[in-house]
Amino acid sequence: SDNNTGLENYQQVKGKVADIDLVSQVDQAIKGMGFETYSLDSVREPMQKQMQQQQLFLGSLAAISLLVAAIGITNTMIMSIYERTKEIGIIKVLGCDMKVIRNMFLLESGFIGFMGGVVGLAFSEAVSFAINHLLNIGQSMTGMSGNISRIPLWLAAASLAFAVFIGMAAGFFPALRAMKLSPLAAIRNE
Repeated sequence: SDNNTGLENYQQVKGKVADIDLVSQVDQAIKGMGFETYSLDSVREPMQKQMQQQQLFLGSLAAISLLVAAIGITNTMIMSIYERTKEIGIIKVLGCDMKVIRNMFLLESGFIGFMGGVVGLAFSEAVSFAINHLLNIGQSMTGMSGNISRIPLWLAAASLAFAVFIGMAAGFFPALRAMKLSPLAAIRNE
């Protein structure tokens, strides 16, 4: 017929967009013309939501672990003060500055946090290596390559610094308690 534009002969049309940020706008414009569209953008959004949910779940687990670790460090430091009450009393009687006593316990709790951070980082690196190794076996069969799990150096350093900070924060109140101990009562304490 004379009205034949030739469009009915096409099953599918592929288009390229210059910028990835414009994909959703082009997608909406094509839908506005009455055509069905498919783009990787429609796949990317559900994947991003799923990744955000996974990150939220893992973040919640990390927060709970952090709280338990902080309570454990606080408990360890309080027990350390009880066991070293006489030592603290002698240090006070000898005229040692209170800040030195506080810093002694803060340094100890910070070191506990640092050691926990080192163990946690080593475990994370081992899990990351195992994930990448197992995936590389599967990817070599399909001809794909690349690591899915990476721990950047800045993240490793930040996690260690954060572990030390949490350790020192958890040891802050026990350190204040050590500062407030009465020297005479501490020396008499068996």
